[in-house]
Amino acid sequence: MTVAGGITVRAAEPADATAIRDLAFGAWWATYRGRLTDETIERFLAQAYTEERIALRIGRHEVLVAGDAGAVDAFAEVVDRDDHIQLVAIYARPSLRGRGLGSALVASVTSAHPVEDIAAAVRFLAGPESGWITGEALAVDGGHHLRRGANYGLLFG
Repeated sequence: MTVAGGITVRAAEPADATAIRDLAFGAWWATYRGRLTDETIERFLAQAYTEERIALRIGRHEVLVAGDAGAVDAFAEVVDRDDHIQLVAIYARPSLRGRGLGSALVASVTSAHPVEDIAAAVRFLAGPESGWITGEALAVDGGHHLRRGANYGLLFG
């Protein structure tokens, strides 16, 4: 799918694993250097963004890539849960931020999963307001997770 500005969004393929890894490394260092310790960043990237792990994620989840002329300049990963979807990652190459890559990915996710609450959450996470949010699981399911009951064991031991 090509959107405004010539940005192409497509499903990631296993052959994109190296490009996604390099993009994630660049985005994490540009975003979190000075906010997290170098050791924390290195440990996370070594666990979450090996080529093998990325290839597994491409096979198991909905992973989209975006860029000009087939380049991998941004990616998003969506996990389909039983009662909701979860945007677990969205990153753009730091030098290309602000050029619409994240918006193109968000548009693709929201068109594939057209639920207004999900669209609002994705827009928030892709926008500047979420700059300090990372590693969060945001349940956008209309409150369905509450039907399973609260886990008060976390409060009362």
